[in-house]
Amino acid sequence: MATNTSGVRSNRFTRMGRRQRTKLWADIASYVVIFFFAIIALFPFFWMIRTALAPATESFALKPKLLPSSLTFENLTRVITSPNVPFIKYFQNSVVVSVATTLLVIVVGSWGAYALARLTFKGQRAFGSSLLLIQMFPGILLIIPLYVILAKLGLINNFVGLSVAYTTLNLPFVVWLLRGYFLSIPSEIEDAARIDGCTYFGVLWRVVLPLAAPGLAAVATLAFVNSWNEFLIAYVLINDDSQKVLSIGLASYVDQFTTDYSGLFAMATLTTLPVVIVFMVFQRYLVGGLTTGSVKG
Repeated sequence: MATNTSGVRSNRFTRMGRRQRTKLWADIASYVVIFFFAIIALFPFFWMIRTALAPATESFALKPKLLPSSLTFENLTRVITSPNVPFIKYFQNSVVVSVATTLLVIVVGSWGAYALARLTFKGQRAFGSSLLLIQMFPGILLIIPLYVILAKLGLINNFVGLSVAYTTLNLPFVVWLLRGYFLSIPSEIEDAARIDGCTYFGVLWRVVLPLAAPGLAAVATLAFVNSWNEFLIAYVLINDDSQKVLSIGLASYVDQFTTDYSGLFAMATLTTLPVVIVFMVFQRYLVGGLTTGSVKG
């Protein structure tokens, strides 16, 4: 009897050991696959920084090396001090447009999202569904209508017109995301505020928005990054050199017959730095805001 009991225990430990080994190998395989795809995703950024910090002569090498022969900041300095492509001016313009777009998106998007989440009106469901439908169409379809409207308003070659155009592109996704986040906030808190005499705007400003800070940080980050990186609409709406943004400035290093790869990758590296900093600062808010806003609604 004792022999049978010990045999059963031995078989149980053997099965447990097999499960643990299987789980270990599965975890190792998962990490290997993740590491492989991470290298594929990060390699373009590595090559961009590598070319920016390598001597200009190595950009045209027939057999490029993975690592440069020497590191130099000459390309970065040349981009910053270039009179033909004023990086500092373009950088300031990008900051103004991106920050203005982010503020517009937060203000208008929070109003629209709260109306969809808490108010009842005719066509509410159809309007909410249309926000998702709009995401199926490429933004290039809006270029001609936007150009005609902004031209009639005198907003071509203007930061206001560019910010309005960027806001138009970002609003559908932002409204839908914030709507889901507002729905995750208990309505009893808002009812208590209304009993105390708050209006809908007062409830939104004093109660809902403070509780939805992670969601606001998420949509603000997305709006800022999208505005910072957008090229096509800025290229169509902005022709004045003094009003150009960084995404248009990057195209200045690509000519009809030649391309200044060292300058192009150097400016791309400097252009990417603010986006990386924004993501590092707001990363936890971004992940939390996206996941929470997708739970309800």
